[in-house]
Amino acid sequence: MSDPDDQPVPPPRSFRLLSALALAPFVALALWLAGIADDHPWRGTTIDLLKTYAALMLCFAGGSRWGIAVQAASAHGEKTGPYDLPAGVLALFIGLALFFVPTPYAFALFAVAFAAQGAWDAFAAHESRAPAWFARARLVATILIVGAMVVALLATA
Repeated sequence: MSDPDDQPVPPPRSFRLLSALALAPFVALALWLAGIADDHPWRGTTIDLLKTYAALMLCFAGGSRWGIAVQAASAHGEKTGPYDLPAGVLALFIGLALFFVPTPYAFALFAVAFAAQGAWDAFAAHESRAPAWFARARLVATILIVGAMVVALLATA
């Protein structure tokens, strides 16, 4: 029997709600893209919307990692890691560059970028720089986003 104090702390309700709202466009756009014909008049717009949203959300993920680094440093009275802040900004540049990569390659590279960002965020929780619930939430988000990028890749290949 486990100790009740060992039970995982769930993410705050607002975090869960906002995460669901942020993940919905990935799922909706990828499924829409997979379901429409190659000659559908909205196909190009759907691809651009999904690439734009992926670029913005990769920037957001990098920014949230920046916030984790700054919070951890101020809470523990230590300096940020040598790669924390530059890597947070790197996500911005990667997201911007991937927008201009031709389809379907962009979706494959977005999948890799989101998987890497998700792994990096999980390491933050394992290093006690972020709450444990954050790593679990990022795992779910990473699986959904990478899955959406794979669906988009297959729909545009």
